[in-house]
Amino acid sequence: MRWSIGRVTAAVAALGLAATGCASSGGAAGGKSPLVVAGVVAYTGASDFEGQANAGGLYPAISEVNSAGGVLGHKLVYKTVDTKNDPADALPAMQQAMATTSNLTLVTGPDTSSAPALVPVLNNAKIPMTVVAGESAYDRNTLPYFWRLFPPDSANGTAMALWAKRKGYTRVAAVFGTDSGSQGDKPGVIASLHALHVKLVANVDLTPDQPTYSSAVHKLIAAHPQVVMTESDATTGATFFGELKQQGGLVPVIGTEATFTAPWLKAVSGALGSSFRSDFSAMINAPSKPTKAISAYRKAVTAVKAKEPKPWQSYLSNPLSITYYDGVITVALAMNAAHSTDPSAFNKFIPQVANPGPGKTVVYTYAQGVAALKAGKKIQYYGASGLINFNRYHNSFTNQEAVASSNASQPTALGTVTAKQIQAVPVTGVG
Repeated sequence: MRWSIGRVTAAVAALGLAATGCASSGGAAGGKSPLVVAGVVAYTGASDFEGQANAGGLYPAISEVNSAGGVLGHKLVYKTVDTKNDPADALPAMQQAMATTSNLTLVTGPDTSSAPALVPVLNNAKIPMTVVAGESAYDRNTLPYFWRLFPPDSANGTAMALWAKRKGYTRVAAVFGTDSGSQGDKPGVIASLHALHVKLVANVDLTPDQPTYSSAVHKLIAAHPQVVMTESDATTGATFFGELKQQGGLVPVIGTEATFTAPWLKAVSGALGSSFRSDFSAMINAPSKPTKAISAYRKAVTAVKAKEPKPWQSYLSNPLSITYYDGVITVALAMNAAHSTDPSAFNKFIPQVANPGPGKTVVYTYAQGVAALKAGKKIQYYGASGLINFNRYHNSFTNQEAVASSNASQPTALGTVTAKQIQAVPVTGVG
């Protein structure tokens, strides 16, 4: 069941009233009590990969911070808020969490489906959020407590189109699930293909989790594409591409960043077998090659492997988990720079500890950042996801990279599409 606009509006209003009683709203943590980091994404349902990716990044980030003494003497703790990929569930779950949780200091999320309802409420409650919603509506964000550390859906779609053109494809098919999360990249894909003069020969929507997609498969095969661009949930992708292979219509596939996650890779590779590795690539945040920050991230993942979702090794390279991790480390360093755990005090320090600038000391771990700050230095945290450089809309937009999948922890890099190249295509709404 979907809520009507009136019900959503009423619930948002109620949640806003409840937020005024939240212990964390605008107040610093008392004593040395723990600071709560809440993952506000789907932990159950068809989009449960979002919750797995959240846990995959937050457990190592919290471990790294706590192993270095916490934040100003406070330990971080992890709380899950299950949106179930539906605002009807997300609103009351968030309301309950805000009403009952002391020192709710950071939200990692909300996800695509719940962001329109929850983002303004969290902002009004002065709770910083590292949002994972990719909609273009946030490309010109003006809310002070909103922060986005990865390219929006439109940019990911543009990067996919640029990569397809670079590979010489002239006939492209778009195959996307009809769920809100999967639909996010498609407008960028289609608009960018048009701008780049690459022909879209088929535009196929897949209703999630159907027993067969034979009609969609036949439509695709009849269009004779050279490549398929896609995002869907894991079960849908496995069914569709499995049938496509059985019908002899399999062509190379370029997936969004969301497809480069363990559940999707496992399901679709199982359906395609040996052809998967040669036919699939995805666009993710660059860099995939090792850096000092990536090495620190992987060390932190390994340290908490017993807590990580299974298989834990997949989170060594999961692009969503890496982004969640960077968000926690960045905000933790901002609290140290501000000498405060009060969001209204440390929020403005988030870009100050992340963005590049003259005279800054580059750090790759939380401990390095704390040490540099204590020495009176200005810092730039260079994350496991690469350069973090928030613009005036609180979006950090860096290069993207085409990668091939493997069972190893290290993805195979195929090539880079730069942020400058993406922004040059006149459909991306990123400032």
